[in-house]
Amino acid sequence: MTPPTYAGIAEEFAEDVVLADDITGFDAKDPSTVSEVLLTGATGFLGSFLLKDLLAHGLTVHCLVRAADAEAGLARLRSTLGSYEVLDQVDLSRVRVVTGDVTRPRLGMEEDVYAELAARIGAVYHSAAKVNFLTLYKWLRKPTVDATHEVLRLACASGATLHHVSTTGIFEPKEHETPRKESDPTGPPESLSLGYTKSKWVAEQLVLEAHRRGVPVTVHRPGQVWGDSTTGACQPNDFVWRFIKGSIQAGVYPRRFGLDMNMVPVDYVSAALVAASRDARSTGQVFHQVSAGSLDSDRILELVRGTGYEIREVSILKWMKAVSADVQNSMFPLMRLIVDLERFEAAEFSDEATRAFLSDSGVVRPEIDEALFATYVSYFVRQGTLPEPVAATAGVS
Repeated sequence: MTPPTYAGIAEEFAEDVVLADDITGFDAKDPSTVSEVLLTGATGFLGSFLLKDLLAHGLTVHCLVRAADAEAGLARLRSTLGSYEVLDQVDLSRVRVVTGDVTRPRLGMEEDVYAELAARIGAVYHSAAKVNFLTLYKWLRKPTVDATHEVLRLACASGATLHHVSTTGIFEPKEHETPRKESDPTGPPESLSLGYTKSKWVAEQLVLEAHRRGVPVTVHRPGQVWGDSTTGACQPNDFVWRFIKGSIQAGVYPRRFGLDMNMVPVDYVSAALVAASRDARSTGQVFHQVSAGSLDSDRILELVRGTGYEIREVSILKWMKAVSADVQNSMFPLMRLIVDLERFEAAEFSDEATRAFLSDSGVVRPEIDEALFATYVSYFVRQGTLPEPVAATAGVS
């Protein structure tokens, strides 16, 4: 094992940031010569859009899916793509389902299957993640930290560049700091409030250490990934949307609530990530896929009311009481996070280097304004997640 390249890390993480000795460097392939890639997390939200965009670049995409067999895995893919309204935009004839599990040796594949896959792919897109804001770090070590080792081993076996999806959540949250650039130091992990962000910090350290050894990688840090800017398709379990839905259900909204997040449309995150990965200059670089600014609680209330929902502002205590009185409320299972959010100091992020890199790519970042927010609401109404706004049902524009 190779020791960490920095000192002072908390004992809880000291062993986990040590990269295995069998992960060694190799020369990167020219992205223009790569025709087949592996995608992890294709049945997730961001993964669905990555699959769409990778296929749009003419690639054959091998998707690692947890399933009994390839047929069941393809059914899972179809279901997810359909729920996010991108199934009609995906050419499934160039999708190859590989059953496996990122937490297991050889990603859960038989040795011959693993060897055949390694011989075919020229890039690995690792977007698989266990996103759980209530779980301790130790329970996320296997699906995040151990999985990163296994993905790196496949990259080494295949001579494939690894495109790793991290998160802006790995920055220490202090709002008085200047916006965090792609090159700024992250962590320390003990300052991060969630087990999820701690695990993502450790995983990124492993990827960066692999690059120091000569493994070609790119690292991508999205903000809070929100819905598609065209269809509005979004994941219903997103924390902010659960908060919005819970407030609509209760008919009240917490005054001066400490919610301040950088929200960014999923189609931009995916398009920016894929565009960067297809450029040979990207090897070894870190990218931020973020919006120009964050959305705070007051702005979210404006947007909610602007779409026609009648909602009354109350104190945080009255809001908590109203939500806690209804076990069916969308926020009921997440109430333990509210106290932590009230203490949360939001960081700001810079993506100047990323946008400069993508300046000739044609990828444009949409801003989350009233029109886009209404598109999101329309999607959730179509899906039955949100009720029709009162103004809409009354015929008020």
